[in-house]
Parts: sequence; C-alpha cells; structure tokens
Amino acid sequence: MLIDHIGAIFYQDEGIFRMIGRFAFPIYAFSTYLGYKYTRNMKRYTYRLLLLAIISQIPFMLAFQHSNLNVIWTLLSSLLVLQLLDKSQSIIVKVLIVIICGLLMELSTMDYGIYGLFLVLIYRYTEGMVMVGAHLLLNIADMVVSELQIWSTLATVYIAYLMDKGASFRSTVPRWLWVSFYPLHLAVLAVIRIV
Repeated sequence: MLIDHIGAIFYQDEGIFRMIGRFAFPIYAFSTYLGYKYTRNMKRYTYRLLLLAIISQIPFMLAFQHSNLNVIWTLLSSLLVLQLLDKSQSIIVKVLIVIICGLLMELSTMDYGIYGLFLVLIYRYTEGMVMVGAHLLLNIADMVVSELQIWSTLATVYIAYLMDKGASFRSTVPRWLWVSFYPLHLAVLAVIRIV
C-alpha cells in the first residue's frame, strides 16, 4: 500500500509502483471479511473502522489532493452490508441491499466503491479457485476503469493458496500498528507533498 501511494503521489508515470500496490486492497478486503467472521464484538469492530475512516480522511485528501472518501469508508460500508445481508432472509432483499449500497458507495465517491464491496462479498461467499475466478471476472469487468487492477488477482491466488493450506490468518502485527499505519503514512506523505 505504501509503495502504491508513493507511486500515485510522486511517480505517476511509473506503473510498477501501482502494479505492486494492487496487492494491498485484496488483503484489506479479506481482512475485513475475517474481522466480520471472527470478531467477538461487532459493534466495537464497526466503530473502530468508523473512527479510522474519520481520522484518515483529512490526511487522505491532503496526500491525494482530492475530496473522495478514503478506502476505509469502503471497508466500513462493506462490513455494514455483510451485517445487513446476514439479517435478511429474502434473496430479493439481499440483492437490493447490494445494489442500493453499491450505488451509494459509487455516488459518494468512495475509494474502490462498488468494486470493493463486490470483492468483500467474493471473499465472504466463495473460496478456492471459485474465489480466484470470481475476483478475476470482477477485474475483467473493472478493466474499463483500471487496467492495473487485474494484478490484484494475484493476491487472491495467494489467499486461496493459504486457505487451502489451512492458514489461520492470525496477524502477528501489533493491532496499534495495523490500525495506525493507514492514517499515519498518509499524513507523512501529505507533509512530504506539501513541503
């Protein structure tokens, strides 16, 4: 993610930074699904993402010099959609939830928008090669917007491989570092850009 953001801010003509950066979002999307699946306190998890989205917004806007909503809003919205989907019994209502929330995500200019929601849903409802294929199809559909996004499929291949090997996906990174890295690195990049 840091490499991606350095490339987006300082080296727009160097595609390699953005290609490497494509690995980050699938990991965060998968982590959001895992947090949803394993959290002991959904309310606290949801509020923690909300707080992180709010804290990250100003550094995000300063670093990238635009007013879109940062990616944490996308992850938070996807988490809320997962909660709504599990409370609904009707397939029609579930489809409407995804469509309406996805459109709201796009209209509010969230980073990754409906693409991010679909990727979290792919991690929630598929596994193995079906997960890889679904992510690949999502990237093919998204190629109209970003040709680089196809590289993110490699992260899902790795996730599927780890799932097949029975990985626990327990983070060894201290929670304070995991949570603070996004807003802190954006703030540092924003300061460097301003200076």
